[in-house]
Amino acid sequence: MQDYGQNVSEGDLERKARVAEILLAAARQLAEGLEPERVYERFQELLATVIPHDGLLVSSYDEVDDLIRCEYVWNEGNKVDPSTLPPLPLNRAGGGMQSRVIVSGESFLFNDVPRQVREREGEFYNLDPDGTLRKIPDAGPAATKAAMMVPVKHEGTVVGVVQLMTDQGEYAQEQVELFEGLVAQMGAAVRNARLQKERSRLEAAEEAARAVAAEREQAAQVLEAVGDGIFLLDRSGVVRLWNRAAELITGLRGAAVLERELRAAIPDWTELSQRIPVASGGARAVAVTLPVRIASRDLWLSFIAVDSAAGVIYAFRDLTSERRLEEEKSDLVATISHELRTPMTAVYGAATTLLHREGALDPQQRRQLLEVIEAEARRLAHITEEVLLTSQLDRDDLRIAHDTVDVAEIVRTTVEAMATRLSDPPLIELDIQADVGAASGDRDRIQQVVLNLLDNAVKYGGATGLAVRVGAENGVVCIAVTDRGPGIELADQERIFEKFYRADPQLAQAPAGTGLGLYISRELVTRMGGTLRVSSDPGEGATFAVRLPLAD
Repeated sequence: MQDYGQNVSEGDLERKARVAEILLAAARQLAEGLEPERVYERFQELLATVIPHDGLLVSSYDEVDDLIRCEYVWNEGNKVDPSTLPPLPLNRAGGGMQSRVIVSGESFLFNDVPRQVREREGEFYNLDPDGTLRKIPDAGPAATKAAMMVPVKHEGTVVGVVQLMTDQGEYAQEQVELFEGLVAQMGAAVRNARLQKERSRLEAAEEAARAVAAEREQAAQVLEAVGDGIFLLDRSGVVRLWNRAAELITGLRGAAVLERELRAAIPDWTELSQRIPVASGGARAVAVTLPVRIASRDLWLSFIAVDSAAGVIYAFRDLTSERRLEEEKSDLVATISHELRTPMTAVYGAATTLLHREGALDPQQRRQLLEVIEAEARRLAHITEEVLLTSQLDRDDLRIAHDTVDVAEIVRTTVEAMATRLSDPPLIELDIQADVGAASGDRDRIQQVVLNLLDNAVKYGGATGLAVRVGAENGVVCIAVTDRGPGIELADQERIFEKFYRADPQLAQAPAGTGLGLYISRELVTRMGGTLRVSSDPGEGATFAVRLPLAD
């Protein structure tokens, strides 16, 4: 008995050592697989050396949908696409061999598979060597004679089943125990492989997210750097993007428009957007220039629009200056044509009369005609001079002196010259403060400004007299020209200093002139370091005040 017991113990120890050796080798081999599919393949290769079998099936169990799904199939030397086996519903009543393992959480040895199929409720399938999937026993008997089924567990929960099958012979309980150990190693290796795969996926996703963030940051920097305004409207018309240039062009801060409908900031946007063609499908975007009123500002903006998955992307640039230049060119042609027509007609008429009726004219008549020619020629020269001077100012090509100038003397001589030049001069009240002091500026340009202001006052209010005052205050010399004309509306008091602008919109009814005098005057005064402003109440005349710095 003692020898027998000793022999049994030695055999048992030898078997356990052999199992431990196999499991250790399995742990090393299975841990090398980084993909679940590769772990399954190594698992099958390892099983082939220790447990005879004709088929291996690895299934997973999903508690959410209560289905058993095949993940790996090896059948008589061939790997089979697991999708050829349909998912099986878990049978909690005990029907089905895989369901029995999952419900109980225990391993099972079936050395009587054909009988199990006949007697148990559930769905059973047999995969033949030629790849044919048969539902059994309806489509014939099961080819498998014996099977071992072991649960795959994770933290005590069954997450799958591994089934080892043979078409001949039976399996022993010792083989079941070895199989359980190998399945545990395989399950751990698959989990590690999946964790590694998920870690790699997350790292790749993080890297992709960083790349996308970098691209977005770069794109954002580009959007902030470009000179064109860019904004994105989603399908609901809500602003999702509003770059720095859009803020600068429109004066609308991003915080005021983002995440809001654009029509809240631009009331006419609904109508405007209907006039902007939206390119899609790779079509070329077409630019359209539209007048846009934004917070009391009148702008001309050129838009292009492109459809995208996120909405419509609009790019726009400010063409207000260009548009204004075009309008100024048109105004110049219209104004000069109008202003030249009258003096040229007068000169032509007087010259024609002198040429063809010289013998019929007495000396007085001839003199009157010559005076007409002289006066209108002076008027033509004045118009030409204003146009040329405006061009010089626009090109910043006008030299301005900064001399010490006696402003009082300039004003006095200019007023006297005007009184002698006009056939019916208005009453001019001249008030020059004592000890005014000298100003810093250009004598000829100051005289030109005073003459322009006097001409303007005579045109619009000279019939009732003018007042001209010169004084010094707060380090500046002030020249004020006041008329008693109809006055200037508040809305026009800045615009009258624009080129060609007239407070009277009807050119034919306005006093003669190019509409450049006040523009030239303000530009000249500004370039001498001074200011020119107007104050007026409608119906009570207007006062134009020039302030020039006192000379050092």
